[in-house]
Amino acid sequence: MIRIQFYSLLRLLLKEEKLDLPACTDENIEQLLQRVQKHFSTPFLHKLLDDQGGLHAGTIIMVNRRNILHLESLETPVRDGDLIAFFPPGAGG
Repeated sequence: MIRIQFYSLLRLLLKEEKLDLPACTDENIEQLLQRVQKHFSTPFLHKLLDDQGGLHAGTIIMVNRRNILHLESLETPVRDGDLIAFFPPGAGG
């Protein structure tokens, strides 16, 4: 099982704090994002990814408390038992 946690505006948009999904063999973050999007009727990937499918500046995705930018980015493997956290870019002032 993979536990996904949503933070900030994603939590408000999706009206969910977390989601548990069965693990898939040879899945990476990019594929997991697509699978999570299929779970929700509300589009949310545009909050995390740009038009070319890359991460928006300021997007943070963590796998077991490690930022994917310090791993293999969207190609980071996802395994059974992983905790994934999605943080959309923030704004403030």
